[in-house]
Amino acid sequence: MDGLLMDNNVEGHVRILERILESPSWRELWRHLQIPIVSFADAGLDPNNVDAVIWRHCQSRQWILITANRNKKDDDSLESVIEKENNAKCLPVLTLADAEQIRHSRTYAERVVEQLLTYLHWIDNYRGTGRLYLP
Repeated sequence: MDGLLMDNNVEGHVRILERILESPSWRELWRHLQIPIVSFADAGLDPNNVDAVIWRHCQSRQWILITANRNKKDDDSLESVIEKENNAKCLPVLTLADAEQIRHSRTYAERVVEQLLTYLHWIDNYRGTGRLYLP
């Protein structure tokens, strides 16, 4: 796994999590993992790309997508693509279960960070699962 791609709609939320990851409580473990956090702009992705393009981009670069609201509206939606193309080698999508709570509760955000680090540490055990929720 080579990086985390922040979905366009959760950049602010992930930046909050990143500040927690860099705090004294989590810094050593976070830095040991050496996982860059990438924005759509960093990745050269258009925020208007369909979910299928974004998911395939992540899989080809071995990035995990962190999102909050990608769904199953049509054949190019995230859930549809996962159902059709996911296999045992694919990285999961991490979905913020309650993105707004990250902004309002440090305790909740810490729980998200703890679960995120658990998933990242054991990421190969989660390949093929499709979607995982934080926390």
